[in-house]
Amino acid sequence: MKLELFISDLDGTIVETEDYHRQAYNVLFKELGIQKSWSKQDYMQRLQTLGGNKFHEIFKWIDLPQEEYEETKSKLYQRKTELYAQLITEDLVSGVLCLRPGIKRLFSELADAEIPLAIATACVGWAAKEVLIAALGDLFVQSLACLSGGESTKKHKPSPDIYLLTAEKCGVDPGACVVLEDTSHGMTAAKDAGMRCLVTPSEFSVNHDFSRADLVLQDLETPQAFRYSDLRAL
Repeated sequence: MKLELFISDLDGTIVETEDYHRQAYNVLFKELGIQKSWSKQDYMQRLQTLGGNKFHEIFKWIDLPQEEYEETKSKLYQRKTELYAQLITEDLVSGVLCLRPGIKRLFSELADAEIPLAIATACVGWAAKEVLIAALGDLFVQSLACLSGGESTKKHKPSPDIYLLTAEKCGVDPGACVVLEDTSHGMTAAKDAGMRCLVTPSEFSVNHDFSRADLVLQDLETPQAFRYSDLRAL
């Protein structure tokens, strides 16, 4: 198998961060004086619909004129992202939050084999960078072939755009890329981009349909270590 670029998602893939989005929303609600709190089940239900629907719901609670929606959504998204990054980096630095099993080892094996590594995430670029520095260090971030954040493309996953853009930035044919994902919409984006996809489901995606994935594992250490040599065999 020809492997010229390995692309990884961030949220739920490198670090089990999906629930931090929920936590950030709940802190935002408190700051806004909204008497609401999303449980994990509440948030999982809202994840079934991608896009800005969560902010449509929040906007209804604020009771502002409809013409202020776009500006308000932008401000709330910015603040929620700041809270998300803050919560995650604090827990990574303190040791409360750790890398998912096998991530650091596989990334090290890719570096030893001189296979470029890129990140393609729905998370906005500056926040993704902060999380990656806290999780893997500044030198790791500097070594990336590229980091494509959610603002990089108009269409988000399950659209293949962010993966196609990442391959283009790195000068690699999509067919020579392997993607590491944790959700069905991420897997769909990778497969529709013409890439192979390895899936390690996160807490919120264990029940997703991964029938199109090239391989699904609980994590990169279970039932045994998934290595660079295994990656080339996909």
